[in-house]
Parts: sequence; C-alpha cells; structure tokens
Amino acid sequence: MNKFASQLASEVRSRFSVDSSNMSPSDWICKNTTLRGMPFNFRKFPFQKQIVDDMHPNLSCTKVSQIGLSEVQIRKAAAFVARNRGRTLLFTFPNEEMQKKTSQTRIQPLLNENRVFNLSKEAGVPQIRSYNIIQIDSSFLMVTGCSEGEATSTPADAVFNDEVDLSPQDMLALFSSRMQASDLKIRQQFSTPTFEGFGISQVFETSDQHEYFVKCDACGHQQIPLFDRKWIRIPGLLQGFPLMDIDQSVLDKGKIDLNAAYVACEHCKAELDLGRADNREWVAKYPHRTNSRGYRVRPFSVNTLPVGYIVQKMLEYRSKGFMRGWYNTVLGETFNDGDVRLTDDIIMACFSSRPHIPAAEVAHRPTFIGIDLGLTCHIVLLQPQNDHGVAITSMEAVLFEVVRADDLVHRVDELCKQYTIVGGAVDRHPYTPTANALFDHTGGRIKPCEYRGNAELNDKIDTNKCIQANRTDLLDTVARVIRNKQVLLSGYGSQIETIKEHLKDMVREEAAEKAAVWNKLKGTDHFFHALGFAFTAVKLYTGDFIGPGQTRLEHRSTVFLAGAGMSATETLNTITGKIPTKSAFNRGGFTSHGTLGLR
Repeated sequence: MNKFASQLASEVRSRFSVDSSNMSPSDWICKNTTLRGMPFNFRKFPFQKQIVDDMHPNLSCTKVSQIGLSEVQIRKAAAFVARNRGRTLLFTFPNEEMQKKTSQTRIQPLLNENRVFNLSKEAGVPQIRSYNIIQIDSSFLMVTGCSEGEATSTPADAVFNDEVDLSPQDMLALFSSRMQASDLKIRQQFSTPTFEGFGISQVFETSDQHEYFVKCDACGHQQIPLFDRKWIRIPGLLQGFPLMDIDQSVLDKGKIDLNAAYVACEHCKAELDLGRADNREWVAKYPHRTNSRGYRVRPFSVNTLPVGYIVQKMLEYRSKGFMRGWYNTVLGETFNDGDVRLTDDIIMACFSSRPHIPAAEVAHRPTFIGIDLGLTCHIVLLQPQNDHGVAITSMEAVLFEVVRADDLVHRVDELCKQYTIVGGAVDRHPYTPTANALFDHTGGRIKPCEYRGNAELNDKIDTNKCIQANRTDLLDTVARVIRNKQVLLSGYGSQIETIKEHLKDMVREEAAEKAAVWNKLKGTDHFFHALGFAFTAVKLYTGDFIGPGQTRLEHRSTVFLAGAGMSATETLNTITGKIPTKSAFNRGGFTSHGTLGLR
C-alpha cells in the first residue's frame, strides 16, 4: 500500500467504525475500542468473549468480583447502542451513588477515549451527553439507579441489570416491563450472588447453567476446579487438613507455602493451566433449557486469583466477622448460615404433621394472634403446645391464614368466637386506622404494635393503645425459636412453600459499630412478621415483654377471673383490655392486668 492509500485508510478508520454484518460484538469491541490507550482484547480474561457475544434475550451471569466483567459489559452495552440505530438500552445499578460513580469512572472515559462513539457529534449532529443519558447517533444508552421513577418512564429494547442482588427486586421487574413494546426484548443480568434462591442465584438455577471447564494438559480430563482439597495443593499443608480450618496460627507456624500453592487436576494431580483459552470451554449443564441462558464465573475461571490470595482474603473476612462477603465476592457462591438467614432444613424441622387443626379441638387453650397488615393480611395463631403453661419456647402455630384487608375485622371477629384469644398484636403501620379498629373491636385484646429502636418513628402515640417494640429483638425472637426447634408449625394447610418463602426472606445484617437489623430480600416476609407480632403477644402475657429502652413492662393492677373454661366470647366480654398471666393459667384461672403501657 502506497503512502496516500495508507493515509486514506487511516482517515477512514478514524471517521467510521470497523463493522460488518457478520462481526461479533467481541470483535467489534476489539476493533473499535481501547483501554488505557491500547486496543482492547480478551487475552487476560478469555472467558468473557462468549458472554459478550451472547445476545440471548434472557441471560444471567453469576460471578466473583475483580474479573473485569463490569468493564466488559459496559462495552457490550455501548457497542449495542452504537451498532443499532434507533434503539434504547437501559443499564441499571442498585442505587444512584453506584450509577454516578460508574458513569464518571468507566462510561464517560470509554466514550471520550474512543471516536467510534462520537462520529455523529463530530459531523455536527447534536448529541445528548450526561451522566445518565448518552446518545450515540440515533440510539440511547440510559444509565440509571433502581428507582421507581426511572423504571416507569422509559421504554427500552434491552435492559442490562448490574449487581442484581444489591438491587430492589420489585424495581428490576418494573424495568423488565419497559420492553413490552419492543421487538427485541433483551434482558441480561450480572451479579455476585448473596443467598441461595435469591436474585442472580435464583435466575441461574433455572437457566441452562454454563460452567467454564478446563482440560488437563497431562491427562485430558475436563473439570470445573473449585476451592476444595480435591483440587487445591498447598505445600506443607497436612493431607486431609480442611481448607476452611486454615487460620493465622497455621500460617504463623511457617510450614505451609501459600505462594507455591496451585490448582491441580482432580484426576491425575498435575497442575492445571488456568490462563489459556485453547484448553477451556463453556459447557451447558442443561442444554435443553433454551429459554434462559446462564453463565457462572468462578475464581478459577481466571488465572488472576491465585490460591494464596483466596486464603488470605478468607482470613481477612473472617477477622471482620463477615464470611458472607468472602463466599459471595471471592468464591462467587451463595452464603447459607442459619444465624443470618433461616434455611430450608431449619424451617422444615419445625413443621409438624398436623396441617389442619380443628378449632374445637384446641378452643380451650389461650390463643395469641399476630397480624401483618397490607392489602392482603397475614394471620398467625399461637397456642401453648400442652396444658402445662405458656412459655415463649414451647408454642405451636395452629393457623396460618391470608385475608383481604376489607375482610380482616370480620375474620378476626370469627376467630375470637372460635378460639380463646387472650392477646394479640398487629402491625400499626402503614394502615393505622385498621390497626386501631382492631383494638377497639376487640376491646383492647389486639394491640397495634409499632416498631421502635433501630426503626424509630417520630409521631407521638398513646402507649395505652399501642405497643412499642424493638424491631430487631422482635424478629430475633422468631428466628431463635425456629432455629432452636422451640416452636411447632402446624395448621399450615397447603401453605408450606409460602411459609418457607416468607421465613427465608429476612436476612440479619450486622456491620461494625452499627446495630443489627433484619432486612427483607424480596418483600415476601409477611408470615415472619405475623409470627413476630404473635410472639410479642405471648411476651406480654408472660410479663417478659421489654420495649425499646425499657427493662420490664409495668403491670398496674391485678384481678383474678375464675373459670379457665370460658368461651372466647365470654373471655372478651369479661376481661376486655386485660391480659391473663402465665401463673393464673397454670392454676386453672386467669389473672388479668389492667391497661398495658410503657413508661
């Protein structure tokens, strides 16, 4: 090529993108974009190439941190917008802070450093460019946090969700609905996992489940290496010594060499070469699942996360009491710990063999009602497991029920006629009038319950009509009695799976110098709260209730009422606004306290 032709070719390349109808997204990115002034390539992370090229309309990727996937998916989104005229792609982040940070540090530099995204602008065509609206020719890349306003205002052809597990799940569904009018409807989700069956884990489990296999150069065996003694070799570490038992004291002995640790073939024990593309392959576990494409990127999908690094991060996260962070971000695995989130096994151990308990069979026992209010209300009835007394550690749920808000008062009235309801608690917010109506209708038997403590509310309340409860303590009680198998879950009917879902939806979060708090995952947590309110009623009955900043609930007066065999209606009519004590129940009568209040 002569000098003039070379100059012309250079000018063409500077003014127009290198593109063709059969060029893959990864090739387009390599031909048209740079990173730190050098042509972009996939040599460091070859696993990325197939994910970038895959434009399946329902794709998910569960991943570890620090493997360059956030960078490359931004390029994938920008390439889609640049190559497809008149299209809109929504790129979501969990919150506005992450949105702005990523836009400023990654998206804007990508656009500024590569002329391929600015050709129309250079030709004099006005282009919208802000931190959240990016116009490339006639197409748009919309960068947004997961807010309801953004999720309901912009139609789209494609939606990319970054860090799915940190995002509000209901908002993600709204963003997906923005593609209803498009002929493409491409949704792709990326995230480090958090908990089993939630977020990206749930999506991946229903996909075709691609794993990144590596072939051993010595024996040809294909495998998915994990952080497990089957694959991990650490010189000096005793054979059979569990990897999870390595601590600082083991390192201090100086007998093991983390720097020389490596990943070995599970078959022939030869060291595996993790960094080459020619001995690695994406393989679907369920290739017949064509409706959902899934990729799982593990630490040994790359050669940039050595064994020694993984061990050191394990010790670091353990010292901070945050092993979930290590499992999620370093191993790319879900974290299952019954102290943080109730598991299937823990919950199932509490279910009895009694799905239906006739009210007449247990009508004589003192009954406690817990209600979580909403457009649909969730009701739980608790009773002592036997006739020997009421204790927080020996209760049985005899009914789980869901009713419409409009029917709640009527249904509670029916339950009061069927059971000896001696106490109850109902969520005061946000449906305060309904909660107050229940208080009035039952003569104070069912008290509105208002979360206090780490969930402070500033309105003034009448403590004679409202219980103030520390939210964390209340939910801790539910988790503790379930974890310790101190409650029987009966009367569940056909709702076992629903109850399990609700009890697994709450996660206990702890951070340094901050009070622990229970956070919901999906928002399907209603029976968890209903149980909490029911147990609060039990604590009131036994005198064990402690409100925020309180040491003991004050009992102001005592009146003995004879006849443990009174009907529920008689009980309500006779001891309106009174709560029987445990001791009275033990001797066959009810002792009732006057108006309950917190100082």
